[in-house]
Amino acid sequence: MKTKIIVALSMLAFLFSNCASLELPKFAASTEDGITYEYEGIVPLTNFVRIRPITPSDQLTGEVTIPSTVSYEGTTYVVSQIAAQAFANYDGITKIVLPPTVSTIEAEAFRGCTMLSQINTPQPLSTIGDYAFEGCSSLAAFSFVASISTLGQCCFANCSSLGDISLPTSLNTIPYRAFYGCSNVSTIFIDATVNSIGAEAFAGCRSVIQITCKAGMPPTASANTFDLIDAEIPVTVPMGGLNYYATAIGWNHFVNFQGVY
Repeated sequence: MKTKIIVALSMLAFLFSNCASLELPKFAASTEDGITYEYEGIVPLTNFVRIRPITPSDQLTGEVTIPSTVSYEGTTYVVSQIAAQAFANYDGITKIVLPPTVSTIEAEAFRGCTMLSQINTPQPLSTIGDYAFEGCSSLAAFSFVASISTLGQCCFANCSSLGDISLPTSLNTIPYRAFYGCSNVSTIFIDATVNSIGAEAFAGCRSVIQITCKAGMPPTASANTFDLIDAEIPVTVPMGGLNYYATAIGWNHFVNFQGVY
C-alpha cells in the first residue's frame, strides 16, 4: 500500500513539474517595419500562434504584411491564426498580405476595415469566422481558394464593393447573412457540394444578374435567402433538378431557371 502511495505521489510531482511546459506562450514582438504584435499560443506543446496588433489603429495605414514566423526565447513560432477582432476598425489599412501559414481568420478579425480593398488568400486557409470581414466596404474581390471549408455567419455582410462570388467545392454550408448587403455582386457561383444556404445569405445583393448552382438537388434555403435579388434573372442549375428548384423554398423566389450540365 505504502509503495502505491509513493508511486502516486511521484507521478503527481512529475505532472506538476511539467505544468510549465503546458502553459500557452504569450508575448509581444515588433517586425522590421515597426509594427508590434501580440502572439498567443493555440495548442500546448506546439509552436503555432495567433496574432493581433498592439500598434494603435491610427498608426497602421496602407499596406500591412503579416509575418509568417516569430522567434522568442530561442523558439520559432508559426503564425497560423489571425486573432478575433485583431484588426477590427483599423480603417486606415488598404491592403493586407497574409503569410502562407495562415489557416484561420477568427471572428471579426477585419470587421469595419472600411478602406481595406485587397487581401490575399493563402492555400492553407480553411476557416473564416463570424463577421470576419463585415463592413469592409472597399473590399473589391476575395478569392475563395479550394481549402476554405467553413464560413462564419455574416462573414462578408455589407461588403458593398465585393465583385463576383465563386465558392469552392470544399464548402458545404453558406451560413446566415454570409453575403448580406453585398450590393455590387453581379454573379454567384455555387458548387455541387453546397447542401445548405442560410437565411438572408444573399439578401440585398441587388446587382446580381446571374446565379449558377451545380448541386443536383437544391440546397436547403430560407424564404428570404435571396431577398431583393431580381426574380427574373437567369438561374442555371442541373437539367435533372429543374422542377425541384422551381418549387423549393427560397429558390422559388426565381422564375427563370435554365437547365444545363
